Amino acid sequence: MKCQSLATDWICCRRGMNLNERSRSRDRSQPAQLSNPEAEKIVLGRILQNEVTFWQINGTLQGFHFSVEIYRDVFTAYHLLTMEGKKPTLSLLQSRVGPEYGDGSSTMTLMTALIRNTAEIDDISDEVTKIIEMWQRRRTIEICDQFIKEAKGAQTDTGYMLADLENCVKDISVNSQAEPVKTMKAAVAKAMAGSKRTRDTGVSPGFDTGIASLDEILGRMFPSDLGVIGAAPGGGKSLLGLQILDRVQEQHGHACFFSLEMRDEDLARRALAGKSSVSASEIEEGNYDAFQYDELRSAQEMLDRSRVLLDDRPGLRIDQIRERCLVLKRTHDLKAIVVDHIRLVQVMGRNLNRFDKAEIVTGTLKTLAKELNLLVIALSQITRSSQRRDDPRPRLSDFDGGSSVEQDADWAIGLFRREDWLLSQKPYDMGTPEGSKWAEDMGRCKGKIEVLNLKRRRGTPKLSCELTFDGRASLLREVER
Repeated sequence: MKCQSLATDWICCRRGMNLNERSRSRDRSQPAQLSNPEAEKIVLGRILQNEVTFWQINGTLQGFHFSVEIYRDVFTAYHLLTMEGKKPTLSLLQSRVGPEYGDGSSTMTLMTALIRNTAEIDDISDEVTKIIEMWQRRRTIEICDQFIKEAKGAQTDTGYMLADLENCVKDISVNSQAEPVKTMKAAVAKAMAGSKRTRDTGVSPGFDTGIASLDEILGRMFPSDLGVIGAAPGGGKSLLGLQILDRVQEQHGHACFFSLEMRDEDLARRALAGKSSVSASEIEEGNYDAFQYDELRSAQEMLDRSRVLLDDRPGLRIDQIRERCLVLKRTHDLKAIVVDHIRLVQVMGRNLNRFDKAEIVTGTLKTLAKELNLLVIALSQITRSSQRRDDPRPRLSDFDGGSSVEQDADWAIGLFRREDWLLSQKPYDMGTPEGSKWAEDMGRCKGKIEVLNLKRRRGTPKLSCELTFDGRASLLREVER
Protein backbone atom coordinates (compact mmCIF):
# COMPACT_ATOMS: atom_id res chain seq x y z
CA MET A 1 0.00 0.00 0.00
CA LYS A 2 1.38 3.41 -0.92
CA CYS A 3 2.54 5.50 2.03
CA GLN A 4 1.33 9.09 2.26
CA SER A 5 4.80 10.67 2.47
CA LEU A 6 8.09 10.60 4.31
CA ALA A 7 6.55 13.01 6.79
CA THR A 8 3.74 10.55 7.48
CA ASP A 9 6.24 7.72 7.87
CA TRP A 10 8.03 9.82 10.47
CA ILE A 11 4.84 10.12 12.52
CA CYS A 12 4.16 6.39 12.17
CA CYS A 13 7.63 5.50 13.33
CA ARG A 14 7.31 7.79 16.34
CA ARG A 15 4.13 5.93 17.23
CA GLY A 16 5.75 2.56 16.62
CA MET A 17 3.04 1.58 14.11
CA ASN A 18 3.35 -0.08 10.73
CA LEU A 19 1.10 0.92 7.86
CA ASN A 20 -1.57 -1.72 8.44
CA GLU A 21 -1.72 -0.96 12.14
CA ARG A 22 -2.10 2.72 11.34
CA SER A 23 -4.95 2.04 8.96
CA ARG A 24 -6.83 -0.11 11.46
CA SER A 25 -6.27 2.38 14.25
CA ARG A 26 -7.57 5.22 12.13
CA ASP A 27 -10.63 3.23 11.04
CA ARG A 28 -11.53 2.53 14.68
CA SER A 29 -10.87 6.03 15.98
CA GLN A 30 -12.16 8.39 13.28
CA PRO A 31 -15.41 10.18 14.16
CA ALA A 32 -18.18 9.87 11.59
CA GLN A 33 -17.96 13.55 10.61
CA LEU A 34 -14.35 13.04 9.48
CA SER A 35 -15.22 10.50 6.81
CA ASN A 36 -17.76 10.10 4.05
CA PRO A 37 -18.31 6.38 3.38
CA GLU A 38 -21.18 7.08 0.99
CA ALA A 39 -18.96 9.16 -1.28
CA GLU A 40 -16.29 6.43 -1.14
CA LYS A 41 -18.87 3.80 -2.14
CA ILE A 42 -20.01 5.85 -5.13
CA VAL A 43 -16.49 6.56 -6.40
CA LEU A 44 -15.24 2.99 -5.96
CA GLY A 45 -18.39 1.51 -7.50
CA ARG A 46 -18.07 3.75 -10.56
CA ILE A 47 -14.40 2.78 -10.97
CA LEU A 48 -15.24 -0.92 -10.75
CA GLN A 49 -17.99 -0.42 -13.30
CA ASN A 50 -15.90 1.49 -15.87
CA GLU A 51 -12.09 1.59 -16.11
CA VAL A 52 -12.26 4.95 -17.94
CA THR A 53 -13.41 6.54 -14.67
CA PHE A 54 -10.22 5.39 -12.97
CA TRP A 55 -8.03 7.09 -15.57
CA GLN A 56 -10.05 10.28 -15.26
CA ILE A 57 -9.26 10.62 -11.55
CA ASN A 58 -5.87 8.88 -11.50
CA GLY A 59 -3.33 11.25 -9.95
CA THR A 60 -6.03 13.15 -8.10
CA LEU A 61 -7.43 10.41 -5.89
CA GLN A 62 -5.06 8.06 -4.06
CA GLY A 63 -5.67 4.96 -1.98
CA PHE A 64 -4.76 6.67 1.28
CA HIS A 65 -7.57 9.21 0.77
CA PHE A 66 -10.14 6.50 1.63
CA SER A 67 -11.14 6.22 5.28
CA VAL A 68 -12.74 2.73 5.10
CA GLU A 69 -10.03 0.08 5.04
CA ILE A 70 -11.66 -2.32 2.56
CA TYR A 71 -12.38 0.50 0.09
CA ARG A 72 -8.78 1.63 0.41
CA ASP A 73 -7.50 -1.90 -0.17
CA VAL A 74 -9.69 -2.44 -3.26
CA PHE A 75 -8.69 0.90 -4.78
CA THR A 76 -4.98 0.24 -4.15
CA ALA A 77 -5.21 -3.24 -5.68
CA TYR A 78 -7.05 -1.77 -8.69
CA HIS A 79 -4.31 0.84 -9.12
CA LEU A 80 -1.49 -1.72 -8.90
CA LEU A 81 -3.13 -4.01 -11.44
CA THR A 82 -3.53 -1.20 -13.97
CA MET A 83 0.12 -0.16 -13.45
CA GLU A 84 1.12 -3.76 -14.18
CA GLY A 85 -0.81 -3.60 -17.44
CA LYS A 86 -3.46 -6.07 -16.30
CA LYS A 87 -7.22 -5.71 -16.61
CA PRO A 88 -8.56 -5.27 -13.05
CA THR A 89 -11.33 -7.90 -13.09
CA LEU A 90 -13.27 -8.70 -9.94
CA SER A 91 -11.60 -12.08 -9.62
CA LEU A 92 -8.10 -10.54 -9.86
CA LEU A 93 -9.05 -7.88 -7.32
CA GLN A 94 -10.33 -10.55 -4.95
CA SER A 95 -7.07 -12.47 -5.28
CA ARG A 96 -5.15 -9.35 -4.25
CA VAL A 97 -7.43 -8.18 -1.45
CA GLY A 98 -8.56 -11.55 -0.14
CA PRO A 99 -11.90 -13.38 -0.29
CA GLU A 100 -13.09 -11.91 3.01
CA TYR A 101 -12.69 -8.70 4.96
CA GLY A 102 -13.69 -7.30 8.34
CA ASP A 103 -15.86 -9.76 10.25
CA GLY A 104 -15.82 -12.35 7.46
CA SER A 105 -17.93 -10.57 4.84
CA SER A 106 -17.42 -11.53 1.20
CA THR A 107 -15.17 -9.21 -0.83
CA MET A 108 -16.81 -10.33 -4.09
CA THR A 109 -20.31 -9.61 -2.75
CA LEU A 110 -19.20 -6.14 -1.68
CA MET A 111 -17.70 -5.24 -5.06
CA THR A 112 -20.76 -6.55 -6.91
CA ALA A 113 -23.04 -4.46 -4.70
CA LEU A 114 -20.92 -1.34 -5.29
CA ILE A 115 -21.23 -1.75 -9.07
CA ARG A 116 -24.98 -2.35 -8.90
CA ASN A 117 -25.65 0.65 -6.64
CA THR A 118 -23.75 3.14 -8.84
CA ALA A 119 -25.07 2.01 -12.22
CA GLU A 120 -27.03 5.23 -12.79
CA ILE A 121 -24.33 7.69 -11.64
CA ASP A 122 -22.22 9.44 -14.27
CA ASP A 123 -20.42 12.40 -12.62
CA ILE A 124 -18.45 11.58 -9.46
CA SER A 125 -16.34 14.77 -9.27
CA ASP A 126 -18.23 16.06 -6.22
CA GLU A 127 -17.73 12.76 -4.41
CA VAL A 128 -13.99 12.78 -5.19
CA THR A 129 -13.75 16.29 -3.71
CA LYS A 130 -15.61 15.19 -0.58
CA ILE A 131 -13.27 12.23 -0.05
CA ILE A 132 -10.17 14.42 -0.33
CA GLU A 133 -11.62 17.09 1.94
CA MET A 134 -12.34 14.50 4.63
CA TRP A 135 -8.79 13.17 4.29
CA GLN A 136 -7.43 16.71 4.72
CA ARG A 137 -9.36 17.07 7.96
CA ARG A 138 -8.15 13.73 9.31
CA ARG A 139 -4.53 14.42 8.40
CA THR A 140 -4.64 17.91 9.93
CA ILE A 141 -5.99 16.54 13.21
CA GLU A 142 -3.39 13.73 13.23
CA ILE A 143 -0.57 16.20 12.65
CA CYS A 144 -1.80 18.66 15.29
CA ASP A 145 -2.23 15.92 17.89
CA GLN A 146 1.23 14.51 17.22
CA PHE A 147 3.04 17.84 17.31
CA ILE A 148 1.26 18.96 20.46
CA LYS A 149 2.75 15.86 22.12
CA GLU A 150 6.15 16.59 20.57
CA ALA A 151 6.08 20.24 21.70
CA LYS A 152 5.49 19.18 25.30
CA GLY A 153 8.57 16.96 25.31
CA ALA A 154 11.45 18.52 27.25
CA GLN A 155 14.07 16.97 24.95
CA THR A 156 12.40 17.97 21.68
CA ASP A 157 14.58 19.97 19.29
CA THR A 158 12.19 22.73 18.21
CA GLY A 159 14.14 23.41 15.02
CA TYR A 160 13.75 19.84 13.83
CA MET A 161 10.14 19.75 15.00
CA LEU A 162 9.16 22.90 13.08
CA ALA A 163 10.89 21.63 9.95
CA ASP A 164 8.97 18.34 10.25
CA LEU A 165 5.74 20.24 10.85
CA GLU A 166 6.24 22.27 7.69
CA ASN A 167 6.89 19.10 5.70
CA CYS A 168 3.73 17.50 7.09
CA VAL A 169 1.57 20.51 6.24
CA LYS A 170 3.07 20.68 2.76
CA ASP A 171 2.35 16.96 2.41
CA ILE A 172 -1.36 17.66 2.87
CA SER A 173 -1.33 20.23 0.09
CA VAL A 174 0.73 18.12 -2.33
CA ASN A 175 -1.41 15.03 -1.80
CA SER A 176 -4.66 16.95 -2.19
CA GLN A 177 -4.26 17.85 -5.83
CA ALA A 178 -3.22 16.35 -9.10
CA GLU A 179 0.08 17.35 -10.65
CA PRO A 180 -0.61 17.03 -14.39
CA VAL A 181 2.24 16.82 -16.85
CA LYS A 182 2.65 19.81 -19.14
CA THR A 183 2.21 19.54 -22.88
CA MET A 184 4.85 20.77 -25.29
CA LYS A 185 2.10 22.84 -26.91
CA ALA A 186 1.46 24.77 -23.68
CA ALA A 187 5.19 25.24 -22.99
CA VAL A 188 5.85 26.53 -26.52
CA ALA A 189 2.90 28.92 -26.28
CA LYS A 190 4.27 30.29 -23.02
CA ALA A 191 7.75 30.73 -24.50
CA MET A 192 6.37 32.50 -27.59
CA ALA A 193 4.24 34.83 -25.47
CA GLY A 194 7.29 35.78 -23.41
CA SER A 195 9.38 36.34 -26.51
CA LYS A 196 6.73 38.57 -28.10
CA ARG A 197 6.35 40.56 -24.88
CA THR A 198 10.11 41.16 -24.82
CA ARG A 199 10.10 42.25 -28.47
CA ASP A 200 7.13 44.59 -28.01
CA THR A 201 8.34 46.22 -24.79
CA GLY A 202 12.09 46.05 -25.27
CA VAL A 203 12.39 44.81 -21.68
CA SER A 204 14.32 41.56 -21.37
CA PRO A 205 13.22 39.01 -18.75
CA GLY A 206 15.40 38.25 -15.78
CA PHE A 207 17.98 40.41 -14.01
CA ASP A 208 21.18 42.21 -14.93
CA THR A 209 24.11 43.13 -12.71
CA GLY A 210 24.34 46.77 -13.78
CA ILE A 211 27.90 46.11 -15.02
CA ALA A 212 27.90 45.73 -18.81
CA SER A 213 31.11 43.68 -19.04
CA LEU A 214 29.85 41.25 -16.42
CA ASP A 215 26.46 40.96 -18.11
CA GLU A 216 28.26 40.06 -21.32
CA ILE A 217 29.77 37.07 -19.53
CA LEU A 218 26.68 35.94 -17.64
CA GLY A 219 23.88 36.88 -19.99
CA ARG A 220 20.70 37.52 -18.03
CA MET A 221 20.18 36.00 -14.59
CA PHE A 222 16.72 34.46 -14.25
CA PRO A 223 14.33 33.54 -11.46
CA SER A 224 14.86 29.83 -10.68
CA ASP A 225 18.61 30.17 -11.40
CA LEU A 226 21.22 29.02 -8.92
CA GLY A 227 24.38 31.04 -9.45
CA VAL A 228 27.67 30.61 -7.57
CA ILE A 229 30.41 33.21 -7.09
CA GLY A 230 33.75 31.86 -5.90
CA ALA A 231 36.80 33.74 -4.66
CA ALA A 232 39.54 33.70 -2.06
CA PRO A 233 38.87 35.50 1.24
CA GLY A 234 38.79 39.22 0.51
CA GLY A 235 38.41 38.48 -3.19
CA GLY A 236 35.22 40.55 -3.67
CA LYS A 237 32.51 37.89 -3.69
CA SER A 238 30.49 39.48 -0.85
CA LEU A 239 30.82 42.90 -2.47
CA LEU A 240 29.54 41.58 -5.79
CA GLY A 241 26.70 39.64 -4.13
CA LEU A 242 25.53 42.73 -2.27
CA GLN A 243 25.93 44.85 -5.41
CA ILE A 244 23.77 42.48 -7.45
CA LEU A 245 21.05 42.49 -4.78
CA ASP A 246 21.13 46.31 -4.76
CA ARG A 247 20.50 46.23 -8.49
CA VAL A 248 17.65 43.72 -8.09
CA GLN A 249 15.91 45.79 -5.40
CA GLU A 250 16.16 48.93 -7.56
CA GLN A 251 14.70 47.28 -10.64
CA HIS A 252 12.41 44.50 -9.41
CA GLY A 253 11.64 44.17 -5.70
CA HIS A 254 12.79 42.77 -2.38
CA ALA A 255 15.98 40.75 -2.03
CA CYS A 256 17.63 39.14 1.00
CA PHE A 257 21.30 38.74 1.98
CA PHE A 258 21.97 35.77 4.28
CA SER A 259 25.25 36.67 5.96
CA LEU A 260 26.66 33.80 7.98
CA GLU A 261 30.02 35.51 8.25
CA MET A 262 29.54 39.28 8.61
CA ARG A 263 27.27 41.24 10.93
CA ASP A 264 24.52 43.49 9.63
CA GLU A 265 26.57 46.58 10.57
CA ASP A 266 29.49 45.39 8.44
CA LEU A 267 27.17 45.07 5.44
CA ALA A 268 25.58 48.44 6.21
CA ARG A 269 28.98 50.17 6.29
CA ARG A 270 29.80 48.71 2.87
CA ALA A 271 26.46 49.89 1.52
CA LEU A 272 27.07 53.42 2.87
CA ALA A 273 30.57 53.43 1.37
CA GLY A 274 29.15 52.49 -2.03
CA LYS A 275 26.93 55.56 -2.05
CA SER A 276 29.40 58.09 -0.61
CA SER A 277 33.09 59.03 -0.78
CA VAL A 278 33.77 57.61 2.70
CA SER A 279 35.31 54.15 3.02
CA ALA A 280 33.86 51.40 5.21
CA SER A 281 36.87 51.59 7.56
CA GLU A 282 36.51 55.38 7.88
CA ILE A 283 32.82 54.96 8.68
CA GLU A 284 33.65 52.41 11.37
CA GLU A 285 36.36 54.65 12.88
CA GLY A 286 34.33 57.87 12.54
CA ASN A 287 37.21 59.36 10.52
CA TYR A 288 35.50 61.89 8.25
CA ASP A 289 34.88 65.62 8.06
CA ALA A 290 31.63 67.61 8.09
CA PHE A 291 31.24 67.52 4.30
CA GLN A 292 31.66 63.75 4.26
CA TYR A 293 29.19 63.46 7.11
CA ASP A 294 26.61 65.25 4.95
CA GLU A 295 27.36 62.71 2.20
CA LEU A 296 26.80 59.87 4.64
CA ARG A 297 23.46 61.36 5.72
CA SER A 298 22.39 61.55 2.06
CA ALA A 299 23.53 57.95 1.55
CA GLN A 300 21.54 56.92 4.62
CA GLU A 301 18.41 58.55 3.22
CA MET A 302 18.87 56.66 -0.04
CA LEU A 303 19.37 53.35 1.78
CA ASP A 304 16.30 53.99 3.94
CA ARG A 305 14.32 53.16 0.80
CA SER A 306 16.32 50.01 0.01
CA ARG A 307 14.40 46.77 -0.37
CA VAL A 308 17.40 44.63 0.58
CA LEU A 309 16.68 42.56 3.68
CA LEU A 310 19.40 41.13 5.95
CA ASP A 311 19.60 37.90 7.94
CA ASP A 312 22.90 37.74 9.82
CA ARG A 313 22.18 34.84 12.18
CA PRO A 314 25.31 32.68 12.56
CA GLY A 315 25.19 28.94 12.01
CA LEU A 316 22.02 28.98 9.91
CA ARG A 317 20.79 25.58 8.74
CA ILE A 318 19.71 25.16 5.15
CA ASP A 319 16.15 24.39 6.27
CA GLN A 320 16.06 27.68 8.22
CA ILE A 321 17.13 29.58 5.10
CA ARG A 322 14.36 27.85 3.18
CA GLU A 323 11.78 28.68 5.86
CA ARG A 324 12.80 32.35 5.85
CA CYS A 325 12.51 32.48 2.06
CA LEU A 326 9.03 30.92 2.17
CA VAL A 327 7.86 33.62 4.57
CA LEU A 328 9.51 36.47 2.63
CA LYS A 329 8.06 35.20 -0.65
CA ARG A 330 4.56 35.40 0.82
CA THR A 331 5.02 38.70 2.67
CA HIS A 332 7.41 40.66 0.40
CA ASP A 333 7.27 38.83 -2.97
CA LEU A 334 10.97 38.04 -2.62
CA LYS A 335 12.89 38.15 -5.92
CA ALA A 336 16.47 37.13 -5.10
CA ILE A 337 18.76 35.98 -2.30
CA VAL A 338 22.49 35.73 -1.66
CA VAL A 339 23.88 33.11 0.75
CA ASP A 340 27.32 34.00 2.14
CA HIS A 341 28.76 31.39 2.12
CA ILE A 342 28.26 27.68 1.29
CA ARG A 343 30.72 26.20 3.80
CA LEU A 344 29.12 27.99 6.75
CA VAL A 345 25.59 26.72 6.07
CA GLN A 346 24.65 23.93 8.47
CA VAL A 347 22.65 20.82 7.55
CA MET A 348 20.65 18.40 9.64
CA GLY A 349 22.38 15.10 10.16
CA ARG A 350 25.64 14.12 11.75
CA ASN A 351 28.81 12.46 10.48
CA LEU A 352 28.64 14.17 7.11
CA ASN A 353 31.86 15.25 5.44
CA ARG A 354 32.15 18.71 3.90
CA PHE A 355 31.51 17.40 0.38
CA ASP A 356 28.25 15.73 1.43
CA LYS A 357 27.20 18.90 3.26
CA ALA A 358 27.96 21.08 0.25
CA GLU A 359 25.97 18.73 -1.97
CA ILE A 360 22.94 19.00 0.32
CA VAL A 361 23.27 22.79 0.45
CA THR A 362 23.59 23.37 -3.31
CA GLY A 363 20.88 20.82 -4.11
CA THR A 364 18.46 22.42 -1.66
CA LEU A 365 19.25 25.93 -2.93
CA LYS A 366 18.59 24.83 -6.52
CA THR A 367 15.27 23.28 -5.49
CA LEU A 368 14.41 26.45 -3.56
CA ALA A 369 15.19 28.62 -6.58
CA LYS A 370 12.85 26.61 -8.79
CA GLU A 371 10.15 26.13 -6.16
CA LEU A 372 9.84 29.85 -5.27
CA ASN A 373 10.91 31.26 -8.65
CA LEU A 374 13.87 33.05 -7.04
CA LEU A 375 17.30 34.07 -8.23
CA VAL A 376 19.57 32.31 -5.71
CA ILE A 377 23.26 33.25 -5.55
CA ALA A 378 25.57 31.23 -3.30
CA LEU A 379 29.05 32.49 -2.44
CA SER A 380 31.92 30.05 -2.10
CA GLN A 381 35.43 30.16 -0.72
CA ILE A 382 38.12 28.63 -2.92
CA THR A 383 40.78 26.22 -1.66
CA ARG A 384 44.15 27.52 -0.52
CA SER A 385 45.90 24.94 -2.70
CA SER A 386 44.81 26.86 -5.81
CA GLN A 387 47.09 29.72 -4.78
CA ARG A 388 50.12 27.44 -5.11
CA ARG A 389 49.53 26.62 -8.77
CA ASP A 390 51.41 28.28 -11.61
CA ASP A 391 48.02 29.51 -12.79
CA PRO A 392 46.21 30.41 -9.54
CA ARG A 393 43.01 31.58 -11.17
CA PRO A 394 39.99 29.78 -9.64
CA ARG A 395 38.46 26.68 -11.18
CA LEU A 396 35.18 24.96 -10.31
CA SER A 397 37.11 22.21 -8.56
CA ASP A 398 38.51 24.86 -6.18
CA PHE A 399 35.05 25.83 -4.89
CA ASP A 400 33.63 24.45 -1.65
CA GLY A 401 31.84 21.32 -2.87
CA GLY A 402 33.12 21.89 -6.41
CA SER A 403 31.45 18.80 -7.88
CA SER A 404 28.06 19.76 -6.43
CA VAL A 405 28.43 23.32 -7.77
CA GLU A 406 29.23 21.92 -11.19
CA GLN A 407 26.16 19.68 -10.95
CA ASP A 408 23.57 22.10 -9.52
CA ALA A 409 24.56 25.63 -10.59
CA ASP A 410 23.09 27.29 -13.67
CA TRP A 411 26.07 29.59 -13.79
CA ALA A 412 29.29 30.04 -11.85
CA ILE A 413 31.96 32.70 -11.94
CA GLY A 414 35.33 33.00 -10.23
CA LEU A 415 36.83 36.28 -9.04
CA PHE A 416 40.61 36.66 -9.05
CA ARG A 417 42.61 39.58 -7.66
CA ARG A 418 46.08 38.99 -9.11
CA GLU A 419 47.32 41.93 -7.06
CA ASP A 420 46.78 39.99 -3.83
CA TRP A 421 48.43 36.88 -5.24
CA LEU A 422 51.46 38.83 -6.49
CA LEU A 423 52.00 40.30 -3.02
CA SER A 424 52.65 36.77 -1.75
CA GLN A 425 55.08 36.18 -4.66
CA LYS A 426 57.23 39.30 -4.22
CA PRO A 427 60.92 38.56 -4.97
CA TYR A 428 63.42 39.03 -2.17
CA ASP A 429 65.77 41.08 -4.41
CA MET A 430 63.82 43.69 -6.38
CA GLY A 431 66.98 44.63 -8.29
CA THR A 432 66.88 41.43 -10.34
CA PRO A 433 65.03 40.89 -13.65
CA GLU A 434 62.44 38.88 -11.67
CA GLY A 435 61.92 41.91 -9.45
CA SER A 436 61.45 44.22 -12.43
CA LYS A 437 58.93 41.86 -13.99
CA TRP A 438 57.08 41.57 -10.65
CA ALA A 439 56.86 45.37 -10.38
CA GLU A 440 55.60 45.60 -13.96
CA ASP A 441 52.93 42.94 -13.35
CA MET A 442 51.87 44.59 -10.10
CA GLY A 443 51.47 47.95 -11.80
CA ARG A 444 49.38 46.44 -14.55
CA CYS A 445 46.94 44.60 -12.27
CA LYS A 446 46.77 47.01 -9.32
CA GLY A 447 43.14 47.74 -8.44
CA LYS A 448 41.87 45.20 -11.00
CA ILE A 449 39.80 42.06 -10.59
CA GLU A 450 39.39 39.33 -13.20
CA VAL A 451 36.00 37.65 -13.59
CA LEU A 452 36.17 34.14 -15.04
CA ASN A 453 33.19 32.41 -16.59
CA LEU A 454 33.37 28.85 -15.25
CA LYS A 455 29.88 27.59 -16.06
CA ARG A 456 26.94 29.13 -17.86
CA ARG A 457 23.76 27.94 -19.48
CA ARG A 458 23.09 31.25 -21.22
CA GLY A 459 25.00 34.19 -22.67
CA THR A 460 27.66 34.84 -25.30
CA PRO A 461 30.77 32.66 -25.31
CA LYS A 462 33.08 35.24 -23.72
CA LEU A 463 35.27 33.62 -21.09
CA SER A 464 36.43 36.50 -18.89
CA CYS A 465 36.41 40.22 -18.29
CA GLU A 466 38.35 42.68 -16.16
CA LEU A 467 36.75 45.06 -13.67
CA THR A 468 38.03 47.71 -11.31
CA PHE A 469 38.07 46.68 -7.66
CA ASP A 470 37.14 49.82 -5.76
CA GLY A 471 37.84 48.75 -2.21
CA ARG A 472 37.22 52.21 -0.81
CA ALA A 473 33.70 52.35 -2.22
CA SER A 474 33.11 48.61 -1.73
CA LEU A 475 32.09 48.27 -5.37
CA LEU A 476 33.15 46.57 -8.58
CA ARG A 477 33.12 48.94 -11.55
CA GLU A 478 33.81 48.99 -15.26
CA VAL A 479 37.45 49.58 -16.18
CA GLU A 480 37.93 53.14 -17.44
CA ARG A 481 39.29 53.06 -20.98
